[in-house]
Amino acid sequence: MRSPSAAILLAFVTVAPTGASAQDPDPQVRLWEAAIAGDTSLIRQALAAGARIDSLDTRRNPNGRRALNWAALNNRVPALQFLVARGAGIEAENRTGFTALHHAAEVGALEAARALLLAGADARHLNKAGLTPARIARENGFESVAVLLEAAERGERPPPPQ
Repeated sequence: MRSPSAAILLAFVTVAPTGASAQDPDPQVRLWEAAIAGDTSLIRQALAAGARIDSLDTRRNPNGRRALNWAALNNRVPALQFLVARGAGIEAENRTGFTALHHAAEVGALEAARALLLAGADARHLNKAGLTPARIARENGFESVAVLLEAAERGERPPPPQ
C-alpha cells in the first residue's frame, strides 16, 4: 500500500508544471527537464551546451535531484542508460542521501530500478536515515520493486528486461 506522502510525491512529479521548456536558454535546466521527459536527444544537446551531468536541481524540492534521479523517478530507462553511459554518478546522493535507486524505489519504478541495478547501482546503499532502497519500496507498498531490490541486496543479479 502506498503511503499518502508517496502518492502526493508521485502526483507532483508526474503532473506538476515544470516552469521550463526544451527551449529554455539555461542548459542546466534543459538537462533536468529532458531527464524528466526521458528525451535523450535533448539530454545530449544540454550536455553539449555545458550542462553538468551531476548537478543538483533544487527548483522543486529542497533536497534536490540530479538528472539521473529525475529519470529514475519517472521510470525513463533509455534516459537512465544514456546518462550512466556519459558518466552520471550512479551512487550520487541528494541532500538526504537518496540515490537514483532510492528514488526509483520510492515511486515503484520497477524498470528503472532494474536498469540501475544492471548498471551497477548498490542495493545496499543507505540514505541518511539509514534506509536501503528495498526498505523504501516496501514501506511505500511497491512489493515487486522491494523483492527485486532485496534479491540484489543478497547479491543476485536482476534478470534483463523482457
